[in-house]
Amino acid sequence: MKTYKYHTPKSLLTNREKEVIELIVNEYSTIEIANQLYLSMETIKSHRRSIMSKLNARNVAGIVREAILGEHISIGNRAYAS
Repeated sequence: MKTYKYHTPKSLLTNREKEVIELIVNEYSTIEIANQLYLSMETIKSHRRSIMSKLNARNVAGIVREAILGEHISIGNRAYAS
């Protein structure tokens, strides 16, 4: 099992990437995120690739894990971190 000790600083993510992460964590699909943010699906896919690269994630589950552990998002009224 892979051990994750380093989390990407919040400052490396753009505001738009943070918005996309928030929507991913809230289970929005690519088309729903595109519609919500008034962007094309290709733009959302590009943001997702950038996010995965910056967070060193291989897939959406990795984005969600890193978003929570790295405190890039808050769920409910509090941020979750290990």
